[in-house]
Amino acid sequence: MILSLPILFSCAHALAAEPNVEFDAKNNQADIFIEKCQLWRNAMRDDDKEVMWSFVEEKYKGALKPKMAKKMEKVASRHRRALDEAGAYIKRAQYLSDEVPNDVAQVIIKWGNGKKMGASDSCVFELLPGTTKWVLDI
Repeated sequence: MILSLPILFSCAHALAAEPNVEFDAKNNQADIFIEKCQLWRNAMRDDDKEVMWSFVEEKYKGALKPKMAKKMEKVASRHRRALDEAGAYIKRAQYLSDEVPNDVAQVIIKWGNGKKMGASDSCVFELLPGTTKWVLDI
């Protein structure tokens, strides 16, 4: 177990060092979108505002910050409410859509509570024009 601690720390450090906004991806089918989507969804679930703000473009952190804060709270609140209503939920599938334009990446998550409830959710990322940088569409 002691040997795995440095490896665990280096993996956590690598994830922390990677930006959540304007990150690089070779195309809209890169695995990084699934990782970023999971990080975003966990931040909404846990009401981790620091991580949520790490997904926000700089242009929304100035004069538009109050409006963006309100929008993020609404989106996160809706997400938490859906999870609360589901109770103990189970992720059934998570995959990248191949039915989107090249400048869009969509992670689709299908989940349910093991009973009658089934739900579908997604994270959508957009390629910034003229770059190789991607941002979450909040």
